[in-house]
Parts: sequence; structure tokens; C-alpha cells
Amino acid sequence: MPARSTVIRPSAARLAGALFAVTLLAAGCGASAPEPERPLPASATSAASDGGGTSDGGGASDGGGQTAAEVPLEPYPVTPAPEGFVPPEACSGEGAYLGKVGSTATPELPERAGETLAIDVVGIEGEDAQLTATVGEGSPREVEAVTLGESVTIDLWTISVTSVRGDTQQVEFDLIN
Repeated sequence: MPARSTVIRPSAARLAGALFAVTLLAAGCGASAPEPERPLPASATSAASDGGGTSDGGGASDGGGQTAAEVPLEPYPVTPAPEGFVPPEACSGEGAYLGKVGSTATPELPERAGETLAIDVVGIEGEDAQLTATVGEGSPREVEAVTLGESVTIDLWTISVTSVRGDTQQVEFDLIN
């Protein structure tokens, strides 16, 4: 009897998984920023030692309970305005949220997934605003310098700057996502 060659066909589950992976890869090439890393509590980042020897027969002591230094987080990246963008009047007053240098933007941004977001205006240099963003009870994190027409994704929120006014030290923005 002659040998039959067998054609290997992917199962429906493998095919669906491959399509899902390709979709995720394609979505990752879009304008969304990667989710920022959140620092772990000190208890989760290093194990305390009693300064004595090892109890497991092979691990080394960390020098008596010293904790690992916290690594500074990179600023939230800014997405530039689309090509061909014609900026509106900078002082239009159209932004839903207003922040002044030295204060938190008002009104409060909506809560998402049980977390809050506060945007503080640190300063204005020319047409660029320096902002910080605080998610929940975390520490403030810097946002790259942002100007009119640019947007920034901060965890579950995406804001778009509608006005940067150096004369009044104000920044206006809309929540677009």
C-alpha cells in the first residue's frame, strides 16, 4: 500500500489565536502609550535580613534589612499633533479643564477603574506646558513638555491640550478618552 502524505492543518483554535496575536501587534503600533510601570511596595521589592547568616543554606544576606532604591519613572510621553494640524486660537476658552501654574486642574477628572487622576501645572515656558500627573494615591509623575494640539495618555485617561497661555499662566485641556 502506498504511503499517504498527510496535510497538517491548523486547528481553529490555533488560527484564532494567531489572528488575535496579529491584531494585538497591530494595535500596539498605534498612538496609545504603554502602561507605565508602578513601583512595588518596599516589602515586595526586597527581603529584609536579620543581619545573620543564611537560613536556606545558600542565599546571601542583603546587609541587614536595607531596601532597594526606587527607580525614577520616565515622564509620560506626549503624542504630537496630527500632520497638517491647524491649531485653534490659543485663548479660546474651549478646554473643559483648566489648570493654573502651581495648582491642580479643575474640575476633577472622572474616576476610572476605581482610580483618580490629578493634573498639576508646574510651569509654562513659551508654548510648552510642564505638567505632572498623579494617579490615585501615587506620587506625582512628570509629563513631557506639551503644547497646543498635542495629547498625552496617562494610564486610563487621554487628554488633549487646547490652550497654553503664558500671559495668564493657564493651561486648558479636554479629556478625549
